[in-house]
Amino acid sequence: MGISCLTRNTYSILSLHLLLILIITPPSSSFTPTDIVTKETLNKLCSQSILYNRRFCIKWLSADNRTTSINFHGLMELAAEKAQAFGQENLELMNDFARISGKDKQFKNACVECVKGYDVAIKELELAKEFLRKRSFQQAFYAASKAVDYAYVCKDQFEGPSNEPPFVLDRSVKFITMCHIVRFFTSLFN
Repeated sequence: MGISCLTRNTYSILSLHLLLILIITPPSSSFTPTDIVTKETLNKLCSQSILYNRRFCIKWLSADNRTTSINFHGLMELAAEKAQAFGQENLELMNDFARISGKDKQFKNACVECVKGYDVAIKELELAKEFLRKRSFQQAFYAASKAVDYAYVCKDQFEGPSNEPPFVLDRSVKFITMCHIVRFFTSLFN
């Protein structure tokens, strides 16, 4: 019995992720979890080279008024909460698309795979939030890392020519970026 493409891709993503964890150690941080977030520190955090979309990071987190009135520990929880909520919206959208896809089996199957990936990513973000509440930053980092891995499942379904609405891939990439930000923030205090 052969190994499915999804299984191979998941294993290769997980292997690549583990390799990156071993190669890239979190940057030494001059922050503590109790330091209050300011616009300057948010800019500094979002400007880290590991985050490939500085503007999105700043805009996404600055859109919430709580961002500059909480400490770094609260910022990590807020980012995980916001990413989880966005992932839930994506999951519901893909569920709706799977339901109304009609006779287009390829599109329906892609939507179903997205739902599965989003479901696991959302659960891992919830787990990351639980670990953050317990101040178990390393465990939160591992959960956030798994969320990143599973967030890619949907993007992988729609790369290349397909007939999905263009915003599906955009929303998938945005969710992946959010998960990367959560993972990076949780790495700061390992």
